Amino acid sequence: MFPSVIEETEDETQSTREKVISTSTTLGVTPSFDFENKKVVLVNGSPKMISDVDAIRQWIILFITTPKNTYDIYSGTDFGTSIRKLFGRKLLNNGYEESEVEREIREGLPLCPAINRVTSFNMTKSGKNVVISIQVELYDGTLIDESVDISYLIK
Repeated sequence: MFPSVIEETEDETQSTREKVISTSTTLGVTPSFDFENKKVVLVNGSPKMISDVDAIRQWIILFITTPKNTYDIYSGTDFGTSIRKLFGRKLLNNGYEESEVEREIREGLPLCPAINRVTSFNMTKSGKNVVISIQVELYDGTLIDESVDISYLIK
């Protein structure tokens, strides 16, 4: 009459986790977003849909430009960076700022199911202009270069 409790062994649990974790470079389709104008790109009244490498590039830009622990939708996910907080301080030296931003990006970008790891990171800062250039490796071995200008975030 009552359901029986089936105990899973550790091996069975591990295989279930491996089935859930995606190592695919396809993210499906997602609406294209214009970060400069802060709105979804529309074509004939419908959102322009992007996939594959374009979706991954957009995900990278969104991750880098999203402030960490600001939006409820991202709470508990470690999504975003604290670039605004770091560059608002004048007491910190460039070495600390750069290494903290690099750590957040290297640890956070692999949250994307298609990104295996960050292979290179470069940040150039002059005055209020900050450009972050990164290269990521996907699970299929493809390398994607992306450069994000975040000078509009810094006041």
